[in-house]
Amino acid sequence: MTEPAIASDGRVIGARAHRTRRRLLDATAKLLQERGALGLRVVDITREVGTSPATFYQYFPDVEEAILVLADEATDDIESLRPYIATPWNDGEGVVHVQEFVAAFMEYWDRNNVILRVRDLRAEEGDDRFWAARRRGYAAIIPELTDKIEEAQASGRVSKELNSYAAAAAAMAMLERLLTYRSVFRRRGVTKEAMAATLAAILYETVTGHPS
Repeated sequence: MTEPAIASDGRVIGARAHRTRRRLLDATAKLLQERGALGLRVVDITREVGTSPATFYQYFPDVEEAILVLADEATDDIESLRPYIATPWNDGEGVVHVQEFVAAFMEYWDRNNVILRVRDLRAEEGDDRFWAARRRGYAAIIPELTDKIEEAQASGRVSKELNSYAAAAAAMAMLERLLTYRSVFRRRGVTKEAMAATLAAILYETVTGHPS
């Protein structure tokens, strides 16, 4: 989970300061949604809140640090998916459980999509802080998927030649990547329902070895 909120000088902040910090974070998220991360400045954020850059610097050394806090919060939110990934996928209701997981993942992505896209871009650019947030998000899902694939391998439904961890990571990457480009699919007539059904069918067959 994210650490307790602290000021730039390392002090744990009180309730009033926490509200100010939250307003700065919310303004950062809003501007990321409207303008993107490129060229986002401290003065833009503080103007949105109606405060001064000096106030911003009491809580964050720069804009990137505020974005990182938002990325950590989005990563924490993935914990909401644990009940869905923990359900058995190989029983009579397995395909339903996978569909529920995909629906929950899509809702998670919709709640956090702007921050997750920035997080992943920063990670791919080599920022270790954002890589750590990304890895922590994957750690909530990939081990469970790996276990499910290995269960299917033990039962002979999935080839043992398949690397279970690589397959789990590929499944996770598929979910994230396709949802990132959902607007492209939408322009081609792919509805949200069709996207969910397709992702669930691919994931179910990949993880369990059962035909969808």
